[in-house]
Amino acid sequence: MGGSRDASVHAQSNLLTLCRRCHRNLHEGGWAISLSETELRVTDARSGTEVMRRLYRQGFDACAFLSGFNEMESLLGDGIASIAFLDDEQLVEAFRISRTVGKKAWLVQAAILYEAQRRSVYGEGMLIGIARQFEIGVRQAEKYARVWRTFFDPDETPEAFEGSTNNVNVDAIFLEEPSWYVVAATESPAPHKWLAYAQDRKAENPRYSISDFRSDIQSVHPPSVETLVPAGDVDERRGRWWQCPWVEPFCTRDGRPIPVEECGCERDCDPAVALARRLP
Repeated sequence: MGGSRDASVHAQSNLLTLCRRCHRNLHEGGWAISLSETELRVTDARSGTEVMRRLYRQGFDACAFLSGFNEMESLLGDGIASIAFLDDEQLVEAFRISRTVGKKAWLVQAAILYEAQRRSVYGEGMLIGIARQFEIGVRQAEKYARVWRTFFDPDETPEAFEGSTNNVNVDAIFLEEPSWYVVAATESPAPHKWLAYAQDRKAENPRYSISDFRSDIQSVHPPSVETLVPAGDVDERRGRWWQCPWVEPFCTRDGRPIPVEECGCERDCDPAVALARRLP
């Protein structure tokens, strides 16, 4: 504010530390900052998209929150030694509770990773930084955050998902393993519909597996170049992805992935001939 003498202007709560890159984006890159008692938000004024946000709540005791997590960890550790003293009915009840705890544990992880992404302003480098900070793989950081954004983020509007009416109720989750949600969110065009389908199939047949679920999705939505290459990648990054020595390119013209050297597309002028040669 150009040297204001107002003490509130120079108060710690009204100051923001910026790196050189973010300072330049605010002045030259079209970024805009809005600050209130409950939220700090940075948006791209040109497109209206959110760059990052951080939330605040008056009276929130972060130390008490983390202390509760530590007590929970200690309780679970001590509980293992006490299992032998439970009667038969208590064993069943303890097992039910443990499944609930396990289910919500990975949801907490997904929420944490998603929150870390929403606070970052570093684009592609964001996932690498988060993976290093939390000591996990980049793909896990990306997929868990995507699951939370797709199914549980209260800020997402219902219209964002085809055929969905509201976010999934955490307490009503039937599928405990996170892989169900990862597959639905990352391998299907309609995550909410496919997750509901998986829950119905699992209820009908307890032996219905994640592998079966993935096969059902692929039978309706065959793999294509768009699904084999990470979604949302720009052409330049996609080119680098294909050049990775650990990735084998595939031809998917007939609806199923086949190694490029076996497809015959470049050798055969007639696509029907190339397809006939590939069929068993």
